[in-house]
Amino acid sequence: MKQLCNNRELYEYLVHLASELKRSKSEALGDIVSSASRHAAGMSTEFLGESRIALRRVLAEEVGILGEQERANLKSTLEQLDKALDER
Repeated sequence: MKQLCNNRELYEYLVHLASELKRSKSEALGDIVSSASRHAAGMSTEFLGESRIALRRVLAEEVGILGEQERANLKSTLEQLDKALDER
């Protein structure tokens, strides 16, 4: 996955991922990711933290829902979030 440049790109990724999860009949995980995306209007740190929590849960709980590339994108996004939050 490309490097995320701003919170807008993270928001767009979350919306896309939530849609994919819901389309794959994983409503609960899709709702978790959608909930995190709604924090985009708030404080940046809160948005990044909520996004990281939601994406970690998806990574832990999705079983065969995401394809190989989608899972790689998820891991890359988590690495970027970890780095951004650890540097704050």
